[in-house]
Amino acid sequence: MTRTKIIGVTAVTALILGYGGMFAAIALAGFDLIGPEVAVVVAIGLGLVGEVGLWVAAATLGWTVFAKRKAILNRLMGRKAAPTEEAV
Repeated sequence: MTRTKIIGVTAVTALILGYGGMFAAIALAGFDLIGPEVAVVVAIGLGLVGEVGLWVAAATLGWTVFAKRKAILNRLMGRKAAPTEEAV
Protein backbone atom coordinates (compact mmCIF):
# COMPACT_ATOMS: atom_id res chain seq x y z
CA MET A 1 0.00 0.00 0.00
CA THR A 2 1.20 3.47 -0.77
CA ARG A 3 1.51 6.12 1.90
CA THR A 4 -1.41 8.03 0.43
CA LYS A 5 -3.69 5.01 0.76
CA ILE A 6 -2.55 4.36 4.31
CA ILE A 7 -3.23 7.97 5.26
CA GLY A 8 -6.65 7.79 3.58
CA VAL A 9 -7.66 4.56 5.31
CA THR A 10 -6.49 5.91 8.67
CA ALA A 11 -8.43 9.13 8.12
CA VAL A 12 -11.63 7.28 7.22
CA THR A 13 -11.18 5.09 10.31
CA ALA A 14 -10.82 8.20 12.48
CA LEU A 15 -13.90 9.68 10.82
CA ILE A 16 -16.03 6.59 11.51
CA LEU A 17 -14.81 6.09 15.07
CA GLY A 18 -15.02 9.79 15.92
CA TYR A 19 -18.53 10.42 14.60
CA GLY A 20 -19.75 7.00 15.74
CA GLY A 21 -18.49 7.63 19.25
CA MET A 22 -20.05 11.09 19.25
CA PHE A 23 -23.47 9.71 18.32
CA ALA A 24 -23.06 6.87 20.83
CA ALA A 25 -22.33 9.39 23.61
CA ILE A 26 -25.43 11.38 22.66
CA ALA A 27 -27.51 8.19 22.61
CA LEU A 28 -26.19 7.12 26.02
CA ALA A 29 -27.13 10.52 27.42
CA GLY A 30 -30.57 10.19 25.83
CA PHE A 31 -31.07 6.88 27.65
CA ASP A 32 -29.84 8.47 30.91
CA LEU A 33 -26.89 6.07 31.14
CA ILE A 34 -24.37 8.92 31.44
CA GLY A 35 -24.78 12.49 32.60
CA PRO A 36 -25.40 15.26 30.11
CA GLU A 37 -22.20 17.12 31.08
CA VAL A 38 -20.08 14.05 30.46
CA ALA A 39 -21.90 13.36 27.20
CA VAL A 40 -21.22 16.89 25.93
CA VAL A 41 -17.50 16.69 26.72
CA VAL A 42 -17.13 13.23 25.17
CA ALA A 43 -19.25 14.15 22.13
CA ILE A 44 -17.23 17.31 21.47
CA GLY A 45 -13.92 15.45 21.74
CA LEU A 46 -14.99 12.59 19.50
CA GLY A 47 -16.71 14.98 17.10
CA LEU A 48 -13.42 16.81 16.63
CA VAL A 49 -11.66 13.52 15.89
CA GLY A 50 -14.34 12.72 13.31
CA GLU A 51 -14.09 16.16 11.74
CA VAL A 52 -10.31 15.96 11.41
CA GLY A 53 -10.69 12.52 9.85
CA LEU A 54 -13.24 13.91 7.41
CA TRP A 55 -10.98 16.75 6.26
CA VAL A 56 -7.87 14.59 5.97
CA ALA A 57 -9.81 11.94 4.03
CA ALA A 58 -11.19 14.60 1.67
CA ALA A 59 -7.73 16.09 1.13
CA THR A 60 -6.23 12.66 0.45
CA LEU A 61 -8.98 11.84 -2.04
CA GLY A 62 -8.50 15.21 -3.75
CA TRP A 63 -4.75 14.72 -4.00
CA THR A 64 -5.17 11.23 -5.44
CA VAL A 65 -7.71 12.39 -8.02
CA PHE A 66 -5.48 15.33 -8.97
CA ALA A 67 -2.43 13.09 -9.47
CA LYS A 68 -4.38 10.59 -11.59
CA ARG A 69 -5.95 13.33 -13.69
CA LYS A 70 -2.55 14.92 -14.28
CA ALA A 71 -1.10 11.58 -15.38
CA ILE A 72 -3.99 11.00 -17.81
CA LEU A 73 -3.59 14.48 -19.31
CA ASN A 74 0.15 13.99 -19.70
CA ARG A 75 -0.43 10.71 -21.49
CA LEU A 76 -3.10 12.18 -23.81
CA MET A 77 -0.97 15.21 -24.69
CA GLY A 78 2.07 13.03 -25.35
CA ARG A 79 4.13 14.64 -22.61
CA LYS A 80 6.64 12.67 -20.68
CA ALA A 81 5.92 12.71 -17.00
CA ALA A 82 8.64 14.30 -14.94
CA PRO A 83 10.21 11.87 -12.50
CA THR A 84 8.74 12.82 -9.15
CA GLU A 85 8.56 11.34 -5.72
CA GLU A 86 5.33 9.86 -4.47
CA ALA A 87 3.04 12.51 -3.03
CA VAL A 88 2.14 12.22 0.60
